[in-house]
Amino acid sequence: MKQTKQMPFLQQNTITREHLARSIRRYTSLNINKASEVVDDIIDSLLNAILSNKQVKIRLFGLFTIKKKKSRTGRNPKTMVEAEISARDIVKFKVAPTLKKRINDNIDNIGCTK
Repeated sequence: MKQTKQMPFLQQNTITREHLARSIRRYTSLNINKASEVVDDIIDSLLNAILSNKQVKIRLFGLFTIKKKKSRTGRNPKTMVEAEISARDIVKFKVAPTLKKRINDNIDNIGCTK
């Protein structure tokens, strides 16, 4: 499998849109504003597809789908009072087998060389 270039932002606990834009800028000729637009466009495209109830499959990464949760009775753990939890849609993510294997093989920096 092809290894990607090491990215400095992977030292962070949280990776933000800004980190992604800086990474795109670093490896392309785009300025930071255009790189930020690219990140926003990708995220908007993913979001629009998910909101349209379409599956979003990113090869070697995973699959995003909408799952319908039925209404159910829940219980407040502090007061033990029962309450109805309404039906809702949630976003479900299923990790790709190749990514799952990499995670389970204890690779510290997924997708990066050391």
